[in-house]
Amino acid sequence: MRKCIYCNSEITDDRSMQICDRCGVGVWGKKQWENIKKTTDEARDKGDLNFNSPDKDSINQRPKIIA
Repeated sequence: MRKCIYCNSEITDDRSMQICDRCGVGVWGKKQWENIKKTTDEARDKGDLNFNSPDKDSINQRPKIIA
């Protein structure tokens, strides 16, 4: 079970951020919090938030070092 990074309460749904709704609304307000959850979940589903396992394309795009 994941827990909120602010208040340590349990988060029961499958969201991309470890912030509960109560803290999210308290920090950003209801409208902005709903938008933040939506966009981060969409980014996670597309793989844009997967920083721990780089894909081949990101490895091949490293800049060349010219000495």
